[in-house]
Amino acid sequence: MKFLFGPVPSRRLGLSLGVDLLPFKTCTLDCTYCQLGRTTCLTLDRERRVPPEGVLAEIRSRSEDEFDYLTLAGSGEPLLHQGLDEIIRGAREAIDRPVAVLTNGTLFFRQDVRQEVMDADLIVPSLDAATQTTFERVNRPHPDLLIEEIIEGLVRLREEFEGEIWLEVMLVKDINDSEATLIAEAAERIDPDRVQLNTVVRPPAEPVQPLSQAEMEEMLEIFSGAEVIAEWERDLSKRTEVLIIDLLSRRPCTLEELEELSGLHRNEILKYLEVLEGEERISRLRYGGLLYFQAQEG
Repeated sequence: MKFLFGPVPSRRLGLSLGVDLLPFKTCTLDCTYCQLGRTTCLTLDRERRVPPEGVLAEIRSRSEDEFDYLTLAGSGEPLLHQGLDEIIRGAREAIDRPVAVLTNGTLFFRQDVRQEVMDADLIVPSLDAATQTTFERVNRPHPDLLIEEIIEGLVRLREEFEGEIWLEVMLVKDINDSEATLIAEAAERIDPDRVQLNTVVRPPAEPVQPLSQAEMEEMLEIFSGAEVIAEWERDLSKRTEVLIIDLLSRRPCTLEELEELSGLHRNEILKYLEVLEGEERISRLRYGGLLYFQAQEG
């Protein structure tokens, strides 16, 4: 498959069949915590980046598979693909499962972008800051992006969109956790159906630190009615787990090497790496400016 990956297990979405519409790390942000590494194409330019007929042909070929959501996500910011409406409508005709859009939410200040996602069932945008200073520290945005415009775009999305909106807040220790109250106030303005709190549990682009489970639970006192979705534990497919451990037992590998050797999509691999690292069955090391993973002995 060129555009689809998974299904992968998701605490929020059950089994999610992913749709990847962007070249790797084409994004409006360069987030410090991103598990995919540094953004290589920081842009606000929307283009028809993939042929919709090819994407829809793959979706139709998987229509009988077992999954709970078809999810537009992947290796870049899906809102940068111009023509999302064509893919969303075609997907809803091809499958009888809901369509979700996982996005950083930065482009919803544009009316044309909001209009293209109106036929989705679920939109999951992010909001990690309430001031421009913190926005630039945690998300390292394209220089033309302003957090006030982004928040206003999310408010307008809520006014216009009839489906569900689940707002995700990624909390990074000593970077944006001190701004939690302001972010919570912005979330109240946006008025999503759910507010979901996350922290850095996957290997991040930079050496940033997560909040502890106890600290995340304390955040529930600030974000009224929110839920913690950080996944400190995850059930794994035994077959995939054995494959990854076997590859890393032979030699340390980068994420890109694991993708090539296993034939799995990097988003799927990352879900396994985060759990295996938490269980101390693998570790990471940096060499020559690259991040490697290796199996622990014993």
